[in-house]
Amino acid sequence: MNYILKLSLTLLLLSVMYGCSKKVLPYSGEVNFLYKDAQGTIGVKSTGYGKYKKEAVEDAHKNAFLILLFKGIPGTELNLPLVENENDARSKNGEYFKRLLDGANYRSFVMSSNESSGLMKSQGTNKINVDLKINYNSLRKDLEQNQVIRKFGF
Repeated sequence: MNYILKLSLTLLLLSVMYGCSKKVLPYSGEVNFLYKDAQGTIGVKSTGYGKYKKEAVEDAHKNAFLILLFKGIPGTELNLPLVENENDARSKNGEYFKRLLDGANYRSFVMSSNESSGLMKSQGTNKINVDLKINYNSLRKDLEQNQVIRKFGF
């Protein structure tokens, strides 16, 4: 009986430690507007951080999408976010955002990605700048089709 209790407590402790060990890092606001064209694409320069180059590039991609979705880019025609309330949207459409960001479905909206700087060391981690061309209209339509946002004018 004592053995089962110790084993149960150990497993409980390990599951709590594992569940808490995955850190959710805040996304950086280091996304700059480059251009918007008539075909519904936009260009942004995004900064990403990671232990390895691949992680830093992926972080830069996610940062760009998080800023477009939930913050907007001040001083541009994209100053309003696509999604009005981040907390409400994430709670109502959690599965959609999990697929989009964690499942890397955002890649289907990236038309091109070019590293605009080499990998730089920054406070114990690596930093990289990436220029992205994003199909903004398709992203907005996907959000509408998945009922994350309402269609314009409705």
